[in-house]
Amino acid sequence: MKGTTALIVLIALTVTGGCAGGSTPTAASSPPPATTAASPSPSPSSSSQAREVTAAATTWATTPVTVTHEPPVPPVPVVTGIRYAAHSDGFDRIVLDIPGALPGYQVKYVTEVRSDGSGEPVPMPGAAFLLIVLHPAQAHRDDGTPTVTGTHRTGLATIKAYAVAGDYEGYVTIALGLSGKHKFHVGELTNRIYVDVAV
Repeated sequence: MKGTTALIVLIALTVTGGCAGGSTPTAASSPPPATTAASPSPSPSSSSQAREVTAAATTWATTPVTVTHEPPVPPVPVVTGIRYAAHSDGFDRIVLDIPGALPGYQVKYVTEVRSDGSGEPVPMPGAAFLLIVLHPAQAHRDDGTPTVTGTHRTGLATIKAYAVAGDYEGYVTIALGLSGKHKFHVGELTNRIYVDVAV
């Protein structure tokens, strides 16, 4: 009887130990929680995403937006590229690529677009015009070669075209020709400033 009881206890311990041993590999092989997989360690881009969320929470409007940044100069922030795309969420987006520290900026509607320095009208398609003015900034390399220039049609529903209207004394002016006066939203990510215009 004692032998039978000892055998039952030994079997129970073996089975319990086997389950415990079996559960460890299963837990180790199971995927980590989604938050672990989706959230890398904090980085500059993580803080930039936080800035985007803050900006996205603001009301879309047609009133001027001014954001002050005072990056140490030199070097003066350089606009190295301009990109655009339609978004299925109901807006067109234009992105200004600016590696490094971001300049301050103002975004507002104007009745006409004029070239910085000369004051000459800048012909561009559109029924309304949104002006983006960056400072301190430049749209050229140190040797004077322009990084962005000219007027370009986009083929988008709302942002019909964009034009570099100025690169003058630390100010870069970019105009958007729109299909009409729409609400807009401005935000930042690492190395870029973007403007969304509602369709």
